[in-house]
Amino acid sequence: MKHEPTSLQAEVFDLVIVGAGPAGSALAIHMLSRGRRPLIIEKDAFPRHHIGESLTGECRQLLAELGLSDYMEKSDFPVKRGVAVSGDSASSRFWVPVEGLAEDGSRFPATTWQVRRDEFDEQLLKTARAKGATYIRARCESVEFEDGRVSGVKISGEDGISTSIRAHAVADCTGQNTLFSKLKLTSPKQRTGYENQVAFYAQMTDVGRDAGENDGSTHIFYGKRHHWAWAIPLSDKITSVGVVLPKASLGPDRGSIGDIFRRTLNEINPELIARTENATINSDVFSISNYSYSVESYTGPGYLCVGDSHRFLDPIFSFGVLVALQEAKLASAALDSYIADPKAAGSEPFAEYARKVDRAQSIVEYVIRTFWDYPLVFLKLAHFSHRSDIAEIFSGRLYSETVEEIGAVGLMRDLLKLGEDVSV
Repeated sequence: MKHEPTSLQAEVFDLVIVGAGPAGSALAIHMLSRGRRPLIIEKDAFPRHHIGESLTGECRQLLAELGLSDYMEKSDFPVKRGVAVSGDSASSRFWVPVEGLAEDGSRFPATTWQVRRDEFDEQLLKTARAKGATYIRARCESVEFEDGRVSGVKISGEDGISTSIRAHAVADCTGQNTLFSKLKLTSPKQRTGYENQVAFYAQMTDVGRDAGENDGSTHIFYGKRHHWAWAIPLSDKITSVGVVLPKASLGPDRGSIGDIFRRTLNEINPELIARTENATINSDVFSISNYSYSVESYTGPGYLCVGDSHRFLDPIFSFGVLVALQEAKLASAALDSYIADPKAAGSEPFAEYARKVDRAQSIVEYVIRTFWDYPLVFLKLAHFSHRSDIAEIFSGRLYSETVEEIGAVGLMRDLLKLGEDVSV
């Protein structure tokens, strides 16, 4: 059913969700399961192009909770069994398997998927709508307040007419558009140290893959500090390939986006060169830069941010979809309690949500900073001394209350705090 903004003016929704990507659609599904009535507002038409195709192991359970198990199992998305990381020599290559966690705490081999994001995101949105979420195509222009709390939004529909929509709460799920920051509802966007990176990426055919059952797994190619590449299978023939490097390394005679992509494929890593020497680019070449940021104070009375709308660091280990799905789950519980009794929640109703989210994001930062700043230490942790710990982190179990008790987490935290080598 198509809804026009003006037809919704007389209604009061439990939650307005701005953004229909994985965070927004997952949040809508969780709210519906709690008996709440969400409205999703999205400015773009779906399906739409999006990068970030690799899922961590924990996503399997999160997608099951959303009702997508049958869809995922019946899809032809490549099965991911782990992540291979290749340096410039055989001795610097290591493998991190996808692992499941049993009730007794033991770990076992598991799988997840690589996804074509246009199809995957569209299916999440279709599921949310099928379960009862209201959905409209519109642009959010501002948020509105009542008694010191966010009480709705003003939107502009496809006809350009502005309409006010009332709600008990509003969630920013706009990803890197960071809507609430732009509207100055939250603090300004802050750069976090990786902002001078630029990625160039395309889909390719005939890219060399690992043999056997690991042919659908992720491959990361390490060059030197902040120079790396990825290869993520999207089907039996197509692979997403991207190269990432500092913008300062491009030089004045950089050429076109396509020129840079082709040239850099032959510079970053010898194994990448071998795997792409007979490959063909069969899509446009895209680029994205300045993608590292954080937004502080991203919750308040009647509002919160979910996923990339408040923080994104570095895409190297594919935590993006996991963060969107897991934060949507946590946000639904916090929002349900708030909607039940807004006044009882106080001036910081989502403080506990923010605490859990910030803790998980700090673990992601430990992993990424250790990988770049202390690559030999990371290699030792991942390949020798703490293989199981790194597998647990890579699988995406970042949100448990005991995550900081994982041995490798403590070592990375202490290493980064001291700024010097520690015994591992």
